[in-house]
Amino acid sequence: MAHLLKPISLETFLSRYYEREPLIIDRDTPSHYDGLITVDALEDIICATALTSDDILVVDDSREIDPEDYICADEKIDAVRVQRLFDEGATISLRQMQNKVPSLATLCRSAEQQFSCAFQANLYFSPPNAQGFKTHHDTHDVFILQILGSKHWQIYEPVVPLPLRGQGYYWETPPDGPPVTDFTLRPGDLFYCPRGIPHNARASQEASLHISLGAMVGTWAELLLEVVADVALRDPAFRASLPPGYVTNDVAPEVLGKTLQDLLARLQLQARPRHVLGMMADRFIIGRPALISGQSRTLLAAAALTLDSRVGGRPGLLYRMSEHRKKITLVCNSRQIAFPRFTASSLKFALCSPSFLVRDLPGSLSDSGKIVLIRRLMREGLVITVPD
Repeated sequence: MAHLLKPISLETFLSRYYEREPLIIDRDTPSHYDGLITVDALEDIICATALTSDDILVVDDSREIDPEDYICADEKIDAVRVQRLFDEGATISLRQMQNKVPSLATLCRSAEQQFSCAFQANLYFSPPNAQGFKTHHDTHDVFILQILGSKHWQIYEPVVPLPLRGQGYYWETPPDGPPVTDFTLRPGDLFYCPRGIPHNARASQEASLHISLGAMVGTWAELLLEVVADVALRDPAFRASLPPGYVTNDVAPEVLGKTLQDLLARLQLQARPRHVLGMMADRFIIGRPALISGQSRTLLAAAALTLDSRVGGRPGLLYRMSEHRKKITLVCNSRQIAFPRFTASSLKFALCSPSFLVRDLPGSLSDSGKIVLIRRLMREGLVITVPD
């Protein structure tokens, strides 16, 4: 993630820009995003993979495009019609490409490590002078990475600051006032747009390709809802019915006020925010797919592991450890894995260290125990071999 924000530090970004104001980084370095995606790779995805209606959206701000114009009866995409619409001025949007392109999966995982929320990578391929969407705001933060060509952006004052996911907004006509800022992104540039900031974008005289890296953040509102649900499962007062007749008759203010006051007091007394936050964290990590590139080589190396083997924690690993009585529970790679409690210090070191010899593993394990633990971590996709 630090590479995306360079030369802005992550600390500066979080303290000044995150959820506060847009950020535009003009790098004049077209190669900055090399290795993420190319036009050839994008066209291979469109023309040589079995895309469905969930994977693609074709849009044009100047006309309505019916999905039936490019989606077949079996929900598969007609690539020929997609390309024809592009030639006629429509923008191709490929959705959730982190599920299909390994480099984008790695990019999203790096961002997820820093922001503790799910990330998605959408691709937008626009022909010259095209605009896909009308002015709108997104309900998630986005990092725009310009890959090819250039695009002119306009942003406006927010109508709904920090909208929730159901608070999307599109303007049928452009706003009355001028944009707060307008600028052009070129290859290697970045634009961070907090959710709720209205914007539009139009390609210049050449085709444009950009990645929209979306942050699906959790909110305090979601935590509060989860806390209330947790209390309601344990306290029947929250499960009592509303007063009969409340639909046709007003509930007496004193009844409503007293009941709500009592429930809020019970909520404050019984709330377990740390417990609920831990469950949300576990659910988030379990929902992240394992990214274990090169695992077949790792398994071969695990079989020949010695005390002098050099290994390290797998880069980009997203995990959470917790201790319960006599065991350590590690949530990682879409599952929970249990270890004896006495392995805690060795386990933490192995996952956090980019390079070490097996014999240097700290803790109380014997030499054979070190090999057993590291071999298991390699088989679980958590540790890899590292060149000397």
